[in-house]
Amino acid sequence: MDMSETMPDAKVRQLPSSLVVRRAPSKRSVVNEFQARHFCELCRLLVKRTLEYFEVESVEGLSEEGWESFTEMPEYGLFTTGVYACGFVCADLKPDADLDAVKQRPVEAIQGASLPRLRHYVHTLMRSERASYGYGSFIYDALRAGVLEQLSERMDRGADLYERL
Repeated sequence: MDMSETMPDAKVRQLPSSLVVRRAPSKRSVVNEFQARHFCELCRLLVKRTLEYFEVESVEGLSEEGWESFTEMPEYGLFTTGVYACGFVCADLKPDADLDAVKQRPVEAIQGASLPRLRHYVHTLMRSERASYGYGSFIYDALRAGVLEQLSERMDRGADLYERL
């Protein structure tokens, strides 16, 4: 069967939902369960592969100088694009969450945080990463501090983050 027989004519008015948008979602856009679960898996994969790559047992064993080779890992690229796909970077959020405060006390900062707060933190992390690319890695610093492990755990176990069935 010819695709032109099943596909609508290009001259027909296309609805916004029939096109791929080229912008981040709004902070008012929902994060669905599949996006949240995938975000958890991206965090876990990045931590796991980073530990294997640097041949250390825990994030505390990662050296401060490892950020450059970290950003060359395929999992780093998968994580950075995946976070956008999961709806954690928003066009209408300011990148002004306190990254240092979270890095200093990740358990206290992440556990119990609402989805909007978590999203704001991840948004700021990703925007800061893009702005500093080639001069350091905010993601690597967060990973070394245990933030990605805490984010994954919070998103995975935080029943209060999910709507009731």
